Amino acid sequence: MTQLPPAARRPLAVAMTALASLTLTVIEPVAGPPGALAAPQAGQTLNVQGADIRAFIQDVARSTGRTFIVDPAVSGTVTISSDRPLSRAQLFEVFLSTLRANGLVVTPTASGAYRISPAAGAAQGPATVGAERFATEVFTLRHLDAASAAETIRPLVGPQGQVLANPAGNSVVVADFADNLARIRALISRIDVDRAAFEVVTLNNASAREIAGVLDEVLAGPGGAPGLVTVTPVVSSNTLVLRGDPAAVTRVAGLAQDLDGRAASAQDIQVVFLENADAQQLLPVLQEIVGQPVTAGATGRSSVAAVPAGATGVGAAVPAAAVAVAVPQGDRRATVARVPGANALVISASPETQRTLAEVIRRLDSPRQQVLVEAIVVELTDQALRELGVQWGAAGEDGNPLFVNSYGSSPAPLAAVGGAIAANALDADDPVREGVQQAALNSLLTLNGLAGGGGVQVGDVLLGAIVNAVKADTGSTILSTPSLVTLDNEEAEILVGQEIPITTGRTLLDGQSNPFTTTERQDIGVKLTVRPQINAGGSITLNVRQEVSSINRSLTASATDLVLNKRELENTLVIGDGEIAVAGGLLSQSETLGADRVPVLGDLPGVGALFRSTSRSNERTNLVIFIRPTILRGPADTARVAANRYGQVRAGQLAIDPAAEPSIDVLLRDYIRTQPPAAPEPPAGVEGRPIP
Repeated sequence: MTQLPPAARRPLAVAMTALASLTLTVIEPVAGPPGALAAPQAGQTLNVQGADIRAFIQDVARSTGRTFIVDPAVSGTVTISSDRPLSRAQLFEVFLSTLRANGLVVTPTASGAYRISPAAGAAQGPATVGAERFATEVFTLRHLDAASAAETIRPLVGPQGQVLANPAGNSVVVADFADNLARIRALISRIDVDRAAFEVVTLNNASAREIAGVLDEVLAGPGGAPGLVTVTPVVSSNTLVLRGDPAAVTRVAGLAQDLDGRAASAQDIQVVFLENADAQQLLPVLQEIVGQPVTAGATGRSSVAAVPAGATGVGAAVPAAAVAVAVPQGDRRATVARVPGANALVISASPETQRTLAEVIRRLDSPRQQVLVEAIVVELTDQALRELGVQWGAAGEDGNPLFVNSYGSSPAPLAAVGGAIAANALDADDPVREGVQQAALNSLLTLNGLAGGGGVQVGDVLLGAIVNAVKADTGSTILSTPSLVTLDNEEAEILVGQEIPITTGRTLLDGQSNPFTTTERQDIGVKLTVRPQINAGGSITLNVRQEVSSINRSLTASATDLVLNKRELENTLVIGDGEIAVAGGLLSQSETLGADRVPVLGDLPGVGALFRSTSRSNERTNLVIFIRPTILRGPADTARVAANRYGQVRAGQLAIDPAAEPSIDVLLRDYIRTQPPAAPEPPAGVEGRPIP
């Protein structure tokens, strides 16, 4: 192979470098005089010493008949020597290897040309060509962790390659040259094997859960990282399942058996302090399980152990076998006692029985959720009244009445007014005159509607009449919103009202002297009693009793004792968390028609209206009770409810006097010495749970 003289190559290299700094260079095979790489049919020999890489690419394009697109960043020199002729295919492979050695890759394009660019961005581009092509491969792992495998093979990947771990699919994505991928593939096949051993250790004295916790702490690596052996307790058989390196598993099994042997010499009395449950409520359950007579005051013995409401989130009666395995019969009888002041239980039993009871206590001593129960009591009342009547009266010339008609349903005071007129004949200082006139005035002040009348003297008779017309419409809305927070399966009650005396008896002594009366106090107002039970599916079984009572003042005024209005509801509902349900309602409507008339005269057609009084009243009442339970699943929900209620009270005080500091803030700061409750911020990307 002939080589161009340096004087001929230097101007060409300078020109190509200047052009490459501005744009991509397209090198196509062109016909011309023989150059550095002649292409005879038998083969060609390479002998390039310090040649410009762009001139070298042009010579290869001429020899192989291929078109190359050169990236502007391509620069440098190449040196190649061959001791034997190369075919066109061999020349192309040598060309690709030379470019890789200079940090370049060749990528095919859709037009059939080849793009030459730096290898730094090869991982983000398509696969290259040649035996040493740049490619991407996904390695699916069976036993090895993806993150650990990525850390292991990352040092073996070239500077232009990349390694990505995919924990979701437990796989590793590697982008590198094909020969290096083959080496990484062989390495992964050797390290991705399961060499772990399994061993089951049966414990005779200690609890499997307790020993597993101790071993996890002992085997934990730096920073709490998992150790070489995983320990899984099997509570039903009181065994441990060990998995890991065979030598490490053998050592851990010996340690577990040693701890189990030391537990055999432990005392037969154990004190268990409860964190959430009530020892007094939990004691009868444990006594039922071990066959001990139930403590006085608790329920009798039965084949079913009633799980106390304070010890579980379900609170239903369940068989003892449902919460623990059968207690084995030891050499002596097991006993369970309670420590009242410390909320603790003392268990005297064999180690095996203690383990069983400890498992029962662990399951029942779980924190219970709270439930916010809100109720809205709406009572709408609409009353309409219409009255129309005419009253007549006549008196003699001396003022003595001759006749008068009055209706009980009409408030027009005809008799009182007539008496006041007749009293004018009395002396001015006569107390009877003053009393009659004052009574007539009081009756006129309490008159409803429109009243009008007049009089005429016919001979010796004074004739008078009063027309009274009344139309009244009254409407009222009573709205109560009691709410309370209680533990799951715990009854709670709220009462907002008064305590009034109700007469229950009256006694006269010593011949109707020294009488005394016995009374009983009764609560009236708004009363809400609930017991929520959270079900497994998230719904809530709600036992609710709602009572709204008040004094009926209109009926009490004419009665000898208090008359009460009372609306009461008691039922059981199943409601979804945060949903609103109608607990009950009442729609009542009553219509009353009344007519007072003078016999015979009131029945006459036409003129009979002058001798009668008619009244009509309508009353409609609509009572509806809405209820909404919301589960408070943790401190965040509880804080959110407290902040919301506090904000409502504070906003109400600011609406009254915006310039003054709310008194609730002053009380909280000066008396309780704390900060107002604030709703916690939800984690990033997570919406806060809306709780009113």
